[in-house]
Amino acid sequence: MIDKIDQQDPSQPTIWCKYVSIKINVLIWRMRLRRLTTKLNLLAKGMEFDNGFCCVWANGLEDDLHLIKKYDTGMEIWSKVATWINLDIPECNSMDGLWSWVDGVLINGKQRTIVRVVIFSTLWNVWQLRNNITFKGSKFRKCHVFDSIVIDSFNWLYARFKKSGVNWTEWL
Repeated sequence: MIDKIDQQDPSQPTIWCKYVSIKINVLIWRMRLRRLTTKLNLLAKGMEFDNGFCCVWANGLEDDLHLIKKYDTGMEIWSKVATWINLDIPECNSMDGLWSWVDGVLINGKQRTIVRVVIFSTLWNVWQLRNNITFKGSKFRKCHVFDSIVIDSFNWLYARFKKSGVNWTEWL
């Protein structure tokens, strides 16, 4: 029903992952629709800011796709995730491009589900980082973001994907 009502490209179905919580699925859905509450989207609606730059990626405009773009800090986080899962994650200019890469990577179905959950976790944790800096003025360390990605993705898979067979030692 969501796909029929409000989708940029109806030929591309909504990405919904049953192994993560609804709020993370909604974040990814809103990213795909390019409807996150980013500075550029808020500027377009008449809100005023000093500038449209992202507080995490200081040299990048905070647009709908800034979580998947590889600006300075983001590049280090995405690079660390790619090394951890032993895959070369390309820079994508759209959520559809990211999911096309996931669907096209030469891995089996179980591994694809795990990679998808890791990507959901990465996007969620970078969004949380952005929100903590924007609204709480938090200082951050990239290693803490990466640790959260590892912990969250493990917990989600362990709790909701019993067939994954993940254990903490192997996960690390």
